[in-house]
Amino acid sequence: EGQQDDQRDREPLHFERWKKKYTRRTKRLRLQRKERKRPEWQVERENIGRLVQRYPEINASEIQRFSDFPLSKKTLKGLQEAQYRVVTEIQRQTIGLALQGKDVLGAAKTGSGKTLAFIVPALELLYRQQWTSADGLGVLIISPTRELAYQTFKVLRKVGKNHEFSAGLIIGGKDLKEESERIHHINMLICTPGRLLQHMDETSYFYASDLQMLILDEADRILDMGFADTMNAIIENLPKKRQTLLFSATQTKSVKDLARLSLKDPEYVWVHEKAKFSTPATLDQNYVVCELQQKVNMLYSFLRTHLKKKSIVFFASCKEVQYLFRVFCKLQPGLPVLALHGKQQQMKRMEVYTCFVRKKAAVLFATDIAARGLDFPAVNWVIQFDCPEDANTYIHRVGRTARYKEGGEALLVLLPSEEKGMVEQLTQRKVPISEIKINPEKLTDIQKRMQAFLAQDQELKEKAQRCFVSYLRSVYLMKNKEVFDVFKLPLAEYALSLGLAMAPRVRFLQRVRKQLCANEAASGTDHLEETEQNENTLTLVNEETVEKCGTNFNAKTSVNKTKEKQRRKETEERRKETEECSTSSGSAEESGESEDESKELSEEEEEEVHVPNRLVQQWPPVQKSNLAQADEDDDASGINLDKAKEILREEDKFDKEEYRKKVKEKHRAEEETVAFLAHSGSEDEFDPSTLPDPDKYKDSDVEQDSESEDNYSELEEKMGRKKRSYNNSTTVEEMPLKRKKMQFSQEEDPCLPLDTGLSLAEDEELVLHLLNSHN
Repeated sequence: EGQQDDQRDREPLHFERWKKKYTRRTKRLRLQRKERKRPEWQVERENIGRLVQRYPEINASEIQRFSDFPLSKKTLKGLQEAQYRVVTEIQRQTIGLALQGKDVLGAAKTGSGKTLAFIVPALELLYRQQWTSADGLGVLIISPTRELAYQTFKVLRKVGKNHEFSAGLIIGGKDLKEESERIHHINMLICTPGRLLQHMDETSYFYASDLQMLILDEADRILDMGFADTMNAIIENLPKKRQTLLFSATQTKSVKDLARLSLKDPEYVWVHEKAKFSTPATLDQNYVVCELQQKVNMLYSFLRTHLKKKSIVFFASCKEVQYLFRVFCKLQPGLPVLALHGKQQQMKRMEVYTCFVRKKAAVLFATDIAARGLDFPAVNWVIQFDCPEDANTYIHRVGRTARYKEGGEALLVLLPSEEKGMVEQLTQRKVPISEIKINPEKLTDIQKRMQAFLAQDQELKEKAQRCFVSYLRSVYLMKNKEVFDVFKLPLAEYALSLGLAMAPRVRFLQRVRKQLCANEAASGTDHLEETEQNENTLTLVNEETVEKCGTNFNAKTSVNKTKEKQRRKETEERRKETEECSTSSGSAEESGESEDESKELSEEEEEEVHVPNRLVQQWPPVQKSNLAQADEDDDASGINLDKAKEILREEDKFDKEEYRKKVKEKHRAEEETVAFLAHSGSEDEFDPSTLPDPDKYKDSDVEQDSESEDNYSELEEKMGRKKRSYNNSTTVEEMPLKRKKMQFSQEEDPCLPLDTGLSLAEDEELVLHLLNSHN
């Protein structure tokens, strides 16, 4: 009985619990039924309202995961599917500010996740406003390189694939017409500056008047002098009422740049501003001092000892990448060699990028287009074969390794003249770098093999010459002359290290040398000895290379001088002989003609004698315009492009005038020859009675032998059935030579008319010439 009483007491408790669950379930079902009856846009709007209410409550210090942000379900689902869960420091501090609608300037070390820091706010902005394809462009993301834009587009497709609005990639190297047909339907546009400006100018129905957000990836590179004019033109076409986000590893604080972008009270987020170092802590950085002629040997030896590593080698110019890539492919260092530079077509560049990403062990020869923003997974080494322009370029280059708290190593190759200035810059920018030494016993000399390659391949030799000149030009155009001094480079030794027998001619350095000599001569400074040393280093072939090549230029010059003397003596003897012949001829006209011929002969021979001297003296051509002479007197260093264009226009006028004179002289000579032939033919009149009667042989034209017709048809087939056409400039002396090609069988009947294939007037002229020559 007691047990039954206990069960009776428990039954009301179970009933109460069941009743609570039931009521909760019914309420939830009722809400779901109501939501099903309501349209989806209304449900979405309520969800957006709840998210917007949570924006002011965002506290960056409490956020550890993306789910802690007030983000839409579609964005969170895309982040989870792409395996993005934990936020980085730059994402924690910038996403909340961007969601609140503020302008943000974010800076963080390389590999810290800056791409997601601006993609997530961009997706949420269009989601809050329920953006559709009919609304046009809403978010504009500008990247400095095509590869970085392509990488950003891939991340956007992963994270935003659950949203309804569209995204597009607009970069150079693709079909402009196809892009212009789709661009007006794109809501999120990722592009490069040049291609975007081209569409703004040429695509009539492309507008950005409704733009909501502008994002500049690697903003310091986009806002510098290289893209200044392009960015100014783009910003003029954008609305001033917009949100702007700027991200880079080395952010700009220039008031001038920020004023151009019309920022309104921007929030500065420098994540690692107070950090001890400006590069990742897991990055091991070293530099090595190497002579210029040993750099190629050092690179080959390094690759041979790191066959299972993934490396990126940075060069200063495209021509260096092209040549050394070809050479190393022939040398076969033992691992795949790839090349990435700006001269490649866009599809080739994307193919190289994806191929290197998939490789586990490879080496990529690249220019600075791969130095910013590109995320190459599992890169072990970054080698800077040529010294970077400044510390910012160095930081971006080494940032291709040690990404997302992974380890990596960086090696900087410096010349003795570059060591002091570059190391000082890096220490000022808080870059921890230490010097290491090269073991000379482990260096492999590949100079002879490269010389053999160049001897077999003329195209490769030309690439080596262009590589040589391109490297010198890149050094000369560097701004920091304390680090980069082109006059301290051993040019002849460097040419030999590239496989060349002698250093190619470098014209712009010769002009610079002349300017320096003129300036020093005018100012009367005491640096004459240094300029003489520079002239010795800038000579095309020094004494060592001459000995190696086995040539003696002094002996050659002496031989050329003796040959010229002998030729002059021969011309004088010929002139005397022609004068004697002219006096013994008896007629004044013939003597005058022979004297003219002897003069022409002597002039031609003198030209032949002095041709090499003229080439040496007149190259480079002497500029005649006043602007060019004023430019030579100008002491300013560097190249002024606008002034150079004006000089070229002025010089073009002189060149055209000289060309007109040459054409007039040529026409005058042709007229004199024609007049001479006409005068010689008018002495003896032609008697028409000597010609055969055409009526007598009228029937013979019809009864010509079929064999002659067959021969003539065969001749036409051999000649490709091309009609002869003699213009007015064709002289009479050339006609017998052309007539020799036509051979007809006229042996059967000598009275048959000769078919020369010429017109009647030309036949008469030919007969006159033959009769005159016979007389």
